[in-house]
Amino acid sequence: MGDRFTRAAGSSKVYVVTALVDKPGLLPHACLLLEDGMPSDELLVSVEALGDRKHWRPVP
Repeated sequence: MGDRFTRAAGSSKVYVVTALVDKPGLLPHACLLLEDGMPSDELLVSVEALGDRKHWRPVP
């Protein structure tokens, strides 16, 4: 919660982890909200995908 990420493909948009979703039988996912965005700017991304530096990069 609170970790910040940006897409690795040169986007300047920063997303913040607002919740973790862990349901039986499914991979854990993170809800990402565009920083200073609207509730409609939310993404659901697997935690595994967030760890793939080819797609997402952490923001300090």
